[in-house]
Amino acid sequence: MKPEDLKPSIDVALESSLTRRSLLRRGGIIGVGVPIIGWLLSACGGGSGDSTTPATSSRSAGAAPSTSTTASASTPTSSAATPSLSATPSGTAIGSPVAATHVGGTLVQAAAADATTVNPILEADTVSADITSLIFDAVIHVDPQTTEPRGDMAKSWDISTDALTYTFTLQDGITWHDGSPFTADDVKFTYDLHMNADSNSPHTAELTERIKSVEAPDEKTVVFTLAAPASPFLVNNMIYEIVPQHILQSVDPKALAQHPFSTGKAGTTIGTGPFMFKEWVKDDHITLEKYAGYWRGEPHLDSFSLKVVPDVTTLVQQLQTGEVDYSGRDGVDEASVKTLQSDKSIVVATYDSFDFTYYGYQLDDSKTTLFQDKAVRQALFYALDRQQMVEAIRFGLGSVAIGTMGVDSWAYTPDQITLKYPHDVDKANQMLDDAGWVKGDDGVRAKDGQRLAFTLHTNSGSDVNTQYAAVMQQAWKAIGVDCTPQENEWNAFLERLTSTHDFEVFLIGFSWGVDPDQSNMWSTAAYEGGLNVNKYSNLQVDDLLEQGIRETAIPTRKQIYTQMQNIVVDDLPNAIIDFPKSIAAYNKRVHNLFPNAVDDRWNAHLWWVDA
Repeated sequence: MKPEDLKPSIDVALESSLTRRSLLRRGGIIGVGVPIIGWLLSACGGGSGDSTTPATSSRSAGAAPSTSTTASASTPTSSAATPSLSATPSGTAIGSPVAATHVGGTLVQAAAADATTVNPILEADTVSADITSLIFDAVIHVDPQTTEPRGDMAKSWDISTDALTYTFTLQDGITWHDGSPFTADDVKFTYDLHMNADSNSPHTAELTERIKSVEAPDEKTVVFTLAAPASPFLVNNMIYEIVPQHILQSVDPKALAQHPFSTGKAGTTIGTGPFMFKEWVKDDHITLEKYAGYWRGEPHLDSFSLKVVPDVTTLVQQLQTGEVDYSGRDGVDEASVKTLQSDKSIVVATYDSFDFTYYGYQLDDSKTTLFQDKAVRQALFYALDRQQMVEAIRFGLGSVAIGTMGVDSWAYTPDQITLKYPHDVDKANQMLDDAGWVKGDDGVRAKDGQRLAFTLHTNSGSDVNTQYAAVMQQAWKAIGVDCTPQENEWNAFLERLTSTHDFEVFLIGFSWGVDPDQSNMWSTAAYEGGLNVNKYSNLQVDDLLEQGIRETAIPTRKQIYTQMQNIVVDDLPNAIIDFPKSIAAYNKRVHNLFPNAVDDRWNAHLWWVDA
């Protein structure tokens, strides 16, 4: 097959080289004054109808994906006869790196929450991924401009004619930070560990379903055999960072989270990336130092520091004083954009992404039976004036979600989504009445002795989520529903969602990939080892997701995913509120850093700062 005929399908979640791997992210952080939130609570408390039309992306909906692939040292050719697909470009302008006029110094990034781990096998949040993506490399990375696959530690790869066997040839001269040679055995070990349920990897379910075996016939060759053809495999599953076999091979996977490699120890937490782990002072900072032997070339910076700040107000202040160089992606709140734009020393980037905000219902009837009737789930969604929420809380930097595909996806088909859930309080009340939920003397509905009352869990440190939760509480109170918001410390929140599943309703931010395969959230199999945390199951959805993975033609896949969306949107296990813009800010002393929706770490070894 000619290089130009290879059009790989791409599923790359956001959050740097990471988000493709982390999937869960912190919700946006925002500071909204009491007068605004008070007005919004009032505005969302009653009325009906969809007051305004949701904003649209700067790219036309359903734009045709790019199909070009250029053969180069970092763009392998393939002998595969099966066609694959190229995803839509991110739409983010990526500048060309400039030659460094100063070598040395430190770049400081701020975060309003600490990392949970420095082990890429375990990462499930943005901050952790921001760190691991600088310490570790992957077999493949995604070009942030074109969203096409590029070789990372893979020099080239071939795909068999039946699309079941992927053979990767690895780059020469790559070493771990302790000087040990990187080999194909490390790749095999990493994927075997991901697929071991005892490791608690968030990717276990998808990988075990998709991969039949991983073999390393020699030091520079690794062979993946799939159980069935999978269009998104190359970039959705080959972008996970590789860990060292010689450090972790004797570690019990059940004890992986407590091992010094995961908790951070210089000389033990080692990767092949541009920076080496130096120290981690919990809830204060993580410091990395350059790896002079990095295979792509010695990094320009001496060190990188992730600084934990208490809130977005502090982050913005420290950007202005120069104590912080970079907000990270989604680190800046919408309310601070104008303030930062007025500062001549700071660059503010706002751009479309694959992010969304949603709340999920507990569907496991052993934990609660409140949400087994989809009429209840739908009524609660109709009660929300989402357009007002986006306008007031996000300052209009985003759009009301229609369907499950973000506006940047080539599978975004809002005109074909049957249920759009406009704000309609009368409909919400009628649906609850018809479902047998009757208001009591206290104004709260009840049925068969059970009150329609529950706790809404979200993460602390996110003013957007805090204020969304307040609006939701008030809107639901107006229809006879008693909701109690409760904030959780980030690590505890992740534990609640992904491990104990101890929630009734939760609110969180998330990131899709550019490929529309959403199996990791909607598939029945993704309850354990995936992100279907509320135990949603629909066999028709499972079948459509499987069809979407096997299919290679974009028009057909688009039809499949439109069908899938309409079922999911009707079932409404999770209610997607909005598709927000991403916002990032950095000091002009920083060079070659390009915030974008795909990967802001792709050239970290070329970052440099003024003297």
